[in-house]
Amino acid sequence: MEFQKKPRLTPNEISLLSLIGFVAAIVVSVLIGVNIGLSRTVEGGGEFYLAWIGARMFLFNHVDPYNIDVALQAQQLAYGHAAASGQNPYYLTVPFFLLPIYFPFALISDLMPALSPSKFVVDPNMVRGVWLILNEGALLTTASLTLRLIEWPPRRFFLIAFFLLSIFSFYSVSALLDGTPVILLCLLYFGILYALQNEQDELAGALLVLTFFRWEVGLFFFIFVVWRVYYEKRFRVFNGFGMLAAVLLIVSFLMNPGWVIPFLQSSFADLHTDYGFTSGAVLLRLWPAFDAHLMWIIPVGLMILLGLEWYASRDRDFRRFIWTCCLTLAITPLIGFRTDLSNLVVLFPGLALIFATVVERWHHGYWLNALLYLIVLLLPWGFFIRSVVYQSQFYQDLLSIFFPIFITAGLYWTRWWFIRPPRTWLDSVRSSH
Repeated sequence: MEFQKKPRLTPNEISLLSLIGFVAAIVVSVLIGVNIGLSRTVEGGGEFYLAWIGARMFLFNHVDPYNIDVALQAQQLAYGHAAASGQNPYYLTVPFFLLPIYFPFALISDLMPALSPSKFVVDPNMVRGVWLILNEGALLTTASLTLRLIEWPPRRFFLIAFFLLSIFSFYSVSALLDGTPVILLCLLYFGILYALQNEQDELAGALLVLTFFRWEVGLFFFIFVVWRVYYEKRFRVFNGFGMLAAVLLIVSFLMNPGWVIPFLQSSFADLHTDYGFTSGAVLLRLWPAFDAHLMWIIPVGLMILLGLEWYASRDRDFRRFIWTCCLTLAITPLIGFRTDLSNLVVLFPGLALIFATVVERWHHGYWLNALLYLIVLLLPWGFFIRSVVYQSQFYQDLLSIFFPIFITAGLYWTRWWFIRPPRTWLDSVRSSH
């Protein structure tokens, strides 16, 4: 049997590839420069600095990453001073078996002395700039992954607009500047759904292990996915979860045998800070006439609603499963956990479901989507600007609950159409146009 040799590249093809590589290198260099410049001019990044300093202190100084000194250094980098009342105290709450995710960033500056020993200075802004690029890529990847999950190819103009919204919406910018790992967490959530959709169960289980960053963001998502997997008897997911969890835990205890108690103490201290907001406190400030003793009705009612949706979707198709996952993420901030604005970026993929359904079910869907797009882009920025200009708690509270309520209402508004794909010839023609 004779194998045909691959044809060699022509000079024109080589020139084209060289040009593409050159342009790509310029674009990446510009992005790196812009993000490093942004890191130097805009304060913040405390969430990233916290884990980065903790990783560095452990690797090079053999200091417990949950030490209070780590929090103080993160506060200095983020605020220029120790945290004041109402500011994030930056207690490290990343379990140690996930902290190695930050080890490459801890090593970036320490590998540079070999290249330039005499000029070496640890520049946190440079490392934060690299983290920003990674998170911007994660936002775009999550947006693309969500569109593939729901099998909706929007028109090119709206596709570009959707990608821009994933970067420049208020909640995305807030998460980027804060350096929160929730952006990567969002990518992991929808990576799990994508793996389950494509029957890559071991991969889905392994990704589940990596979601133990923020229980206040994804606790109910994790429970729902595990329950659905168990109901469908897809036990290979648990195999993948168990194998990676066992490896990470064994390695973590070999590296730092006593990390559990300091981690729990740091998490407990973070739980009792006055940073962030709860939906109950926000609603009481917005509607003072509401009886505080009856506030428990809201979280209990939402949990019952969520339980009913979980039960109703237990044996439905994957489209219903995706919708329920997005609803779970949207309702979680309204249940009463203390959270902050940067955590709300995890709700963004729910917009794709709303936009897709509007286009599929309404004749002038793209015009209606344009209106929804402007609302979700401009209104939060308007709330933010007015809260800063007028030092108004009212607009800050609106900013806190707008996105969860908007996504929840939008998902229920489009629920009937999204979970029932086009069945008539007319529906199919409309969705194709």
